[in-house]
Amino acid sequence: MYQPVLSIDVSKSTSYAAAFLSYEKPHLKPFSFSHSPGDMDNLISCLASLEEKTSIKPNVVLEATGNFSKPLVEFFENEGYRVITLNPLQTHQQKKKSIRKVKTDPVDANRIAQVYYLSDFKLRNKVDNSLLDLRNLCRQYEGFNALYTESQLRFRSTLDLVFPNYDTVFSHLCCKTSLNLISNFPTSKADLIAALKVSRLGDTWSNKMADKLISAAKESLPIVSSHESNLQVLKNYLEILLTHQKILTQLRDQILQWASLQSDYELLCSIPGVGFLTAATILGEIGDICNFPSSKQLVAFAGLDPSVYQSGKFTSTNNKISKRGSTYLRKALYQATVAAISNRKKGPVNEILFEFYSKKKSEGKASKVAIIAACSKLLRMIYGVLKNKVPYTVN
Repeated sequence: MYQPVLSIDVSKSTSYAAAFLSYEKPHLKPFSFSHSPGDMDNLISCLASLEEKTSIKPNVVLEATGNFSKPLVEFFENEGYRVITLNPLQTHQQKKKSIRKVKTDPVDANRIAQVYYLSDFKLRNKVDNSLLDLRNLCRQYEGFNALYTESQLRFRSTLDLVFPNYDTVFSHLCCKTSLNLISNFPTSKADLIAALKVSRLGDTWSNKMADKLISAAKESLPIVSSHESNLQVLKNYLEILLTHQKILTQLRDQILQWASLQSDYELLCSIPGVGFLTAATILGEIGDICNFPSSKQLVAFAGLDPSVYQSGKFTSTNNKISKRGSTYLRKALYQATVAAISNRKKGPVNEILFEFYSKKKSEGKASKVAIIAACSKLLRMIYGVLKNKVPYTVN
């Protein structure tokens, strides 16, 4: 029985493809092609040849290689072909089975086809473009937020040289009032009060803060020898921080706009502890919930499933999570769980998760281990809410 496939070993601009009629029945030997319109049209001709030979529409299979594979996946899907993306771990395991240590692009193209034929792949629903946009925006936000955090640390380090006691007055160094104050570099009390008024907290607060700043300055011992260069560096970091804040604000607005288009977004926000940013990230990373037949598969997708080690009569009981899923999803779940188990004046944010976390703690689990267990619990809640299309309720 024919089972045609075009397997591709993806590289940046030039990749290798191999065409098969069925398992161990090659149609064409591995050949190279560039990611140009002309060569991509030749691949479509190759797929048409496979279909003509077998009377079955072939599939396209390739490794998930980040940005290199994404344009190819989109191209073939737009042409109406089913594209199967393999986890690199799958092809790596196949390579380890080979006695000879061989690593070439033509061999890898054949190996990808072999993994496809020896595995049972189920048809997955194509993720809607709006969800892909949401996923991309959330990941960009995560990246810029990491840069912003690093810039804050460098800014604080330089500020400690210029004004060592400044952080005793402003606990949040990068708030609007603090950055406005530093950017103006006021020297008199009147100028200090004028710079502090952007907070709109009133004259009494501004006078009090100005006195604190003057007192802190008198008690400080700054670096004098390189004062001018440190001031310039401080101004540079100030510009970077303001730029990052503007970008992050714009991204948050765009994320909220795209998330509000999804009917499942409000369902996720109904879960106590899940904020609008974490809900958007979770929704973008999961995509279509119908691609996960069970909550167990979703937990594995997040990399929260426990690793298993067994040899002979020995079975390990101290297993860590696999961490082989989406890091973005895992981080969003961790943040949501920490928020959910917070105990406020009115009680826990999410009573069910708090009780589950407390139970794990009472069993002798470390705090982080208990939080990870609660993450899995939260993900199963999310699965139930999305699968049943009903808001979260406490039974």
